[in-house]
Amino acid sequence: MSLSEFPSEEYHLLNGLKEFLNFSPGERYPVGMGDDAAVRHCDKDEQLVLTGDTLVENVHFSLTYMTLEEVGYKAMVANISDCAAMGAIVDSAISMVVFPDTCDKKQVESALRELYTGIKRACIKWDFPVVGGDISRGPCWMIAVSLTGRKNSSGRILKRIGAGIGDGLWVTGVPGKSAAGLDVLKKWGRNAIPDEYQDLALSHIEPSAQIDTGLKLANDSSVHALIDLSDGISKECYTLCYDNKVGITLSPEEDCLPESIKKLSGLFNKPWYEWFLYGGEDYELLFTASENFDPFEYNDISLYKIGKLTDNKNTVTFKDFTGNSIIVEKRAWDHLKS
Repeated sequence: MSLSEFPSEEYHLLNGLKEFLNFSPGERYPVGMGDDAAVRHCDKDEQLVLTGDTLVENVHFSLTYMTLEEVGYKAMVANISDCAAMGAIVDSAISMVVFPDTCDKKQVESALRELYTGIKRACIKWDFPVVGGDISRGPCWMIAVSLTGRKNSSGRILKRIGAGIGDGLWVTGVPGKSAAGLDVLKKWGRNAIPDEYQDLALSHIEPSAQIDTGLKLANDSSVHALIDLSDGISKECYTLCYDNKVGITLSPEEDCLPESIKKLSGLFNKPWYEWFLYGGEDYELLFTASENFDPFEYNDISLYKIGKLTDNKNTVTFKDFTGNSIIVEKRAWDHLKS
């Protein structure tokens, strides 16, 4: 298949590596490469969920606007969000840390304590331990986390496949807040951000994984498919389209857009939907559900219906508040592009 038929270059690359993985779905591993996490059936009454992610300095974060404590916390959230996307509870983690070779021994010890303070904060919040890992020297800071989650053997695992034409497309939180927050940090730095944009900066620096919501959605039979919103609406929508052989029409209501993003859009002379469609690192949940889905059963959670699945296969369109329609580009955070 040609590259253009895949939802992203990263998807194309990973698809080409499948033959080297010695993996085929079976009783032990019914879900593997392609979803937000792998799933392993365990003995007795438990399933094991496996995932991993890496944060690299000056690719995923910059120490000019984030502390190492915040980096450690965010590194864990990136993985916890994958666990949430499968409707599982976090069980344990393994952390692999590379520190810059420019640091002397004393600096390394102090920096690692700061980094692991953030890691510990996430562990306490979601009640799981770090059970192992590795520390090494390298060209810059790199934090890799392997995380395990658990689910009872009869529990439903949410996957990206399962969506159908006519499903509504829903999201927790506000897509694009993290990307808008990154632009805020780049413009004003950490210490001079106007008060009205502090919430956007915090969305980028300290996101929160939706574990409780993921568990609730997994128990809701009207929910059909779900994906972690880490690489932007555009990329995740095209992935859902490709995996389910459907199309998507995005038509968010204006009430899902905070005033801070509206105001920032005018200040930057940048359409708000640039952040909404092509931003990343929101760590929210994007899911499809039937007409029977009742958002009022989730009254303690911010849920927004932002679109609908169509029969226009592998096409994502976007309608703004005025009714103007555009084809959404396959453009979002992509690790294969600088």
